[in-house]
Amino acid sequence: MKVWAKTIVDEKITRDLLYEYGSVSCEEEFVSVMQNVCEQMDIPTPVVTRVNFNHFVMFNNTRFKPRDFVESVDFDMLDLEAVPDKREKRR
Repeated sequence: MKVWAKTIVDEKITRDLLYEYGSVSCEEEFVSVMQNVCEQMDIPTPVVTRVNFNHFVMFNNTRFKPRDFVESVDFDMLDLEAVPDKREKRR
């Protein structure tokens, strides 16, 4: 699967990354994906909660605001969206 990560300032995308990963079946895997995404985007890693993981699993999307980071950030939101694989067939 892939995740599209983007930082947003004033409703405009300032940075984005398409990151490919295996699967996210538990919180630890989700945290690992988050760490890799943030490292590649050169931004701090947010504090990931169970709510973030649940939103990602149920809605294929989760968002982090500046208050979710220990360090200060230069964006209004970090948005992660799961990108479905085109090769997967829908039933």
